[in-house]
Amino acid sequence: MSAMTQMLRIGRGAAAVAEAGRIRTWLLAVAAFLLAAGLGVLVLAQSSFDGRAQRSQERAIDWVPGARDAKLIAQPVTDMVGTTTFQVVWLVPLRADAPLPPGLDRWPKPGEAVLSPALAEAGAGTTERIDNRYGKSVGLIGVEGLQAPAELLAYARPAGGADDLDAESFKAVGFGGANASPFGEDANLPPPEQFYGALAGLVFLPVALLITVAARVGAVARDRRSRLLAVLGAGTRARACFTVGEAAAPVLVGTLLAALALTPALLTDLPLPIVDFRLYRPDATAAVPGLIGALLSAPAALLATAVLLQPRADGIQRSGARPTVRRGRLYRLGGIAFAPVLLVTVRGTELMADDMKLPFYVLGTVLVFATLPAAVGMLCVGLGGQLARLGRRIGSSGSLIAGRRLATHPQATVRLVASLTLAIGLAAQAQLWGGVFGENAARALTTLDRIGSSVLTVDYPHSTKRLAAFEQSLPDGVKSAVLRVATDDDTMESNARLIGSCEVLEALNTPCKSTPVPIPGGGSDARLQELVSWSTYDTESVYAEQGTTAGWRTTDDTSVTLVLVNAAGQHQDLPIGQLKQLAYQHLGATANVTSVGSLYLGAVGGLETATRWIRLLAATGMFVVVLAAGLGAMGEFVRHGRELAPLGVLTGRRTVYRTTALWSLLLPSMLAVGIGALTSIWLAAPIQIDRPTVISVASLAPTTLAALCGGIVLTAWGAWASIRSARDWRPTAD
Repeated sequence: MSAMTQMLRIGRGAAAVAEAGRIRTWLLAVAAFLLAAGLGVLVLAQSSFDGRAQRSQERAIDWVPGARDAKLIAQPVTDMVGTTTFQVVWLVPLRADAPLPPGLDRWPKPGEAVLSPALAEAGAGTTERIDNRYGKSVGLIGVEGLQAPAELLAYARPAGGADDLDAESFKAVGFGGANASPFGEDANLPPPEQFYGALAGLVFLPVALLITVAARVGAVARDRRSRLLAVLGAGTRARACFTVGEAAAPVLVGTLLAALALTPALLTDLPLPIVDFRLYRPDATAAVPGLIGALLSAPAALLATAVLLQPRADGIQRSGARPTVRRGRLYRLGGIAFAPVLLVTVRGTELMADDMKLPFYVLGTVLVFATLPAAVGMLCVGLGGQLARLGRRIGSSGSLIAGRRLATHPQATVRLVASLTLAIGLAAQAQLWGGVFGENAARALTTLDRIGSSVLTVDYPHSTKRLAAFEQSLPDGVKSAVLRVATDDDTMESNARLIGSCEVLEALNTPCKSTPVPIPGGGSDARLQELVSWSTYDTESVYAEQGTTAGWRTTDDTSVTLVLVNAAGQHQDLPIGQLKQLAYQHLGATANVTSVGSLYLGAVGGLETATRWIRLLAATGMFVVVLAAGLGAMGEFVRHGRELAPLGVLTGRRTVYRTTALWSLLLPSMLAVGIGALTSIWLAAPIQIDRPTVISVASLAPTTLAALCGGIVLTAWGAWASIRSARDWRPTAD
């Protein structure tokens, strides 16, 4: 048996009887599982992005505007379900050999539509009328024609044929090709770089914390043993093999469990909780080589970390028989770097170009929370010296011991407070990105809450005949008017006129006269107030006038919009699904029926999707942080109790445990929570510029109180564990 193999075997045996050995075994197994699973998710995400891009390009429309050799007309338009936008592609074949888009097995007949499974499911049993909004639904789009199984998409053929479309602009020769134009739901999904940034900050940073805690739990006894091995002549390689032997078994078990957890993605389309996303199995199977690499690299990285975090003995004898040991000073570097990194992140994000703001902010935020625990640890070192002097002066043994521990063991403090600071940071970032909408998007949500869909706007049709047919088909209680807005782009002055029958004008609480009557701000009706505020620059120059809705024309400086109103009252929503169906039927395939401000509600839908991903990743990160805090604290309590046990036996008093726990655990926890909360508020500043304030002292109060309660629980737990350890303590040669 070689010496290295023997050291591996000895290390494995030592792990079973080491201080906090069982806790370290669990931590290493969990850390290996999460690291391997996280790297696997990273590989699967990249494969999913690649697969989506490939399928998107295969169905992309190859337009040739005005070309005589065009084979079809393909005109995509945007529609909405709730606040989620999606694409509807209107198709008209021009030749018998016109190619079908991927996912269709035949051309829809005029007045027919083919929906994606997710779109058909989203509209089922609702007032959206998705099943017949674009025509009679005659089937489902095959999964090979979708970017992802859960994509919302529709192909439809207008009943009026090419006359209902902009034929000259949207003629095409087919689908796919280097010059084809992709379409789809990408606008509603976070781009790859944003996803990877969120994954790094919300998941991998907590996993890195857990790995550090796992590698260093019970570190005092192992460091002493490492020095002993060096004294006995063990070289760097031998000590590394010993460390690998200690950690190998739980690391391999955790990696195996991660492989089992990733296996279902290779067997079926895997739905993900919270985010309403389904991982496509072919994308997962294409990632098998990358998954193998992830499962091999995770244990290697974790074992290498365990080796690198051990003390290094250089063998230079300075005094006695103990070799010199150089402890890492990384925490000191982190503590010094915290303030500059925070300042550069906050101010630099404001100064960066728009396309670099988010990557810069994500990187800076990760570095801030990576260095924050070290800064708290350095602060505790300074306070520890003061506390020790105070304890000696007043005769408090607990204060004296706690002060010396804080001053001489900053790494233990860093590991303790890292979980609390990271928990606050994760909660704040999830809250920030879940609540920060653009100014117009936030305003659109306010409008939606205020008036719902009790008033709708429709693009004014060019055909008087089509307009008349549409108005005649309107359900009972739905009335139409025209909003005509003339704007001077040079002076930004505008003049708006609401024109309609007395019935619709009275429903909006406006006078009904044949001459224009001023209604500043839209009058007293909330629907008209919101409509005017979204439609004109000058809300004071608004007039109401009795007149017909037909015969108006849009020009370069004048917009004309058809307005639909519920005459029954301002708090009654219009049947938007039915009205969209009627608009497509009578006004043509390009008809656009929207609620007030809905142009920006599409951005809300995309942000809601991103928010769901952030919540999923943040929940994962919080779970990791809780594991690191709980199991890591257990390991510290074991050491804490063993160190204080002899003193408790000699003094016969248990108050020393409570006092020591109060200063050693509660003080760093309170500092970590306070500094973490203030740091989170400052970090939110560049994101909240010109947006509603989401992160503040008040909004973080629940999270801060929860973290403080966690610190109190850790303190009580630590005192109890110390008392219990002292009660069972017997002198041993450890």
